[in-house]
Amino acid sequence: MHERAAVTGALSSMLAETGGAVKRVVAEVGIGVDPDVVVGIWEETVAGTPAAAAELVCVPAHDLLRCLACGSDYAGSKLDSCSACGGDGLVIKAAPEFVVRSWDPVG
Repeated sequence: MHERAAVTGALSSMLAETGGAVKRVVAEVGIGVDPDVVVGIWEETVAGTPAAAAELVCVPAHDLLRCLACGSDYAGSKLDSCSACGGDGLVIKAAPEFVVRSWDPVG
């Protein structure tokens, strides 16, 4: 559960900023993070807050890669081919373990 600190920190920041008045939260989850663990941490973090009934939507987080053939930057995982030319890429920025991307306020 190495992701606990990242998930708890991001969710706590979002709750502080919104007062918990959200109905839907979209979060990016890194490839090495178990989505079931994220859901468990979410449930613990929002219990007893206005966000307890909110929906958590987890989407995959992507690395930023640079193609070794054409130099284009693209999003994906380390095994994904370049979207411009099909070449191999090198990760230049690793995806975060967990980040809240957006939320829909209540009302």
